[in-house]
Amino acid sequence: MKLYTDDSRREFLKKLIAGTSAMGLAPLMMSLESCSTAGPTLKIPQRAFGKTGESVGIYSLGAQGTVEQIGLRDRAIEIVDRCIEMGINYIDTSAWYGQDGDNSKDEAFRGTSERYVGEVMKTRRSEVFLATKTHDRSYDGAMKHLENSLKNLQTDVIDLWQIHNVKNYDKEDLDRIFADDGCLKALEKAKSEGVVRFIGITGHESPEPLKDLLDRHTFDTVLMALNAADKHHNSFIEKLLPTAVEQDLGIIGMKIPARDRILDHGGIISMKEAMSYTMTLPVSTIVVGLDSIRELEENIKIAQEFEPLSADEMLAIEDKVKPHHEHLMFYKGLSSWPKGASGNNLD
Repeated sequence: MKLYTDDSRREFLKKLIAGTSAMGLAPLMMSLESCSTAGPTLKIPQRAFGKTGESVGIYSLGAQGTVEQIGLRDRAIEIVDRCIEMGINYIDTSAWYGQDGDNSKDEAFRGTSERYVGEVMKTRRSEVFLATKTHDRSYDGAMKHLENSLKNLQTDVIDLWQIHNVKNYDKEDLDRIFADDGCLKALEKAKSEGVVRFIGITGHESPEPLKDLLDRHTFDTVLMALNAADKHHNSFIEKLLPTAVEQDLGIIGMKIPARDRILDHGGIISMKEAMSYTMTLPVSTIVVGLDSIRELEENIKIAQEFEPLSADEMLAIEDKVKPHHEHLMFYKGLSSWPKGASGNNLD
C-alpha cells in the first residue's frame, strides 16, 4: 500500500480531477447529435467513451442484482425498461451472470442476466450501448459464449465484448489469454468481422494483471473496481487508472458501493458520496446493479445532480471509509464474499 501525506494525496487527486476535465469528461449535458446512443431525451449527463467515438451516461446499469435472478423475469424486464426510459444508454452484462438468490455458482444459471436483458433488447436495441463478457480463456470457449450471448441478447452485434474478471497476477492465466488458441484471438476475430464493435478487459482483484494486458495489447475499454476505499489497499486509482487515461480508453468504474456494504454500520458513507467520489475521477461511466425501481430512481437523481468533488472532499470521504476498508474491499480478498448478496453494483 502506498502511503501518502495529506498534501501529496491532495495534489494527486487534484491532477486526477483536472484530468477529468482535460479529457473532455466534464459532467456537462451534451446535444443529442453528439451522442449516437442517446434516447429521445437526454436525461443523464454524458461523457466520451474513450477513443470509441461514442458517448455514454455517467451512470449505467450493471445487470446483476434482480436482473440476474432466476424466477424474477418480469421484475428484471421492468427494471431494464425503466433504466432506458430514465436515460441510461449503457448496459453491462455477462455470460457469467445468473444465480438463484443464494449467490449460487451453478453453471445452469449462467446467462440469466443476458436473457432478461435480451427480452428488452428485441424492441429497444438501438437505444443502448450493449456490453457483455466472456470468462472462458480459450478461443473455442469464448466463441461459444459469443454465440450464446448474441442469442440471449437477441441482437446481431454486441457493442463491447470483454475478457471477464482478470484476477490476481497469474502468469498462466495471462498466457492462456494470449495463447494461439486463447480468448484474445476470439475477441480480435469477432471485432474484425464486425460481430463486436469494441473489445475490453475487466477485473476487481488486482490492478497488476490488467496493466500487463494493457501494456501488451491494444484494447478499447477497461472496467475496474473504483471506490472510495481503493487507496487503502493495492489501488486501481494509483496503479491502473493513469494508464487507462493515457491510452484514451473507455473507463468504467464498478464496486462503487461495494455490494451495499457502504450502508453498513449505520452508513459508512452515503450512496451520493460513493457515486460522486468515483464520478469525479476520469471515468466514462459507473455501473451499478439494482434490486428495485426505487434504487434506480435514487441513483438517477444523484447522477443528474452530480457536481465534481474537490480534492479535500475526496480526502474526507477516503478518511471516512478507512476504518472499514477491509470490509469494503472484500472483492480484493480482504474479507469474505457477502453470502447471498444482491443489491447495488455487483460484478
